[in-house]
Amino acid sequence: MLITGGAVALIGFSMLGFYGVQFVNNITEDKKVRLEPGGSVQVQQNISASQGSFAVIFPNPEGQLKILIKDPSGHVVIERTVEPPLVLQSFDVIQPGNYTLVISNPTDHVLEPSIVLGNQESVLSQAIGAPPATLIAIVIILFTGAAVAVAGTVITILDKRRTTKMKQFGDTSDLV
Repeated sequence: MLITGGAVALIGFSMLGFYGVQFVNNITEDKKVRLEPGGSVQVQQNISASQGSFAVIFPNPEGQLKILIKDPSGHVVIERTVEPPLVLQSFDVIQPGNYTLVISNPTDHVLEPSIVLGNQESVLSQAIGAPPATLIAIVIILFTGAAVAVAGTVITILDKRRTTKMKQFGDTSDLV
């Protein structure tokens, strides 16, 4: 069980790593914008689901940047300062419509972030190039492998204790 659990967990980690790299590559290839020093950039997207999401990847991280999300009526949904190189966050969609993501560059360097904004499901499927169910399946595989590995470890430890007790009392009848 220990070896099987470790192998399944390793497969889950490798799949997660593959799709993580896929995620970064897909976003950085397609969605790059130029952000001048002291300037800002806006991205608008119609979001109709109950959960919105955005991803911002900075290939040349410099300093802290300010991210702001506004709902269709102009109210601020998220306002935070972020540390590059990667920001991935979900938010509740109160009313469907055009949501605006604003990124401000307070640094004195030109930045070229890659930005994706939209429904949580569409951001994930667009970024990894597969349906979100794939990511859920990978996480399930990863946790299943870890659970089987832990169970195998516990069984191995308990069996080792049992063997030690049997040897202590001279009972070697079922030891091989």
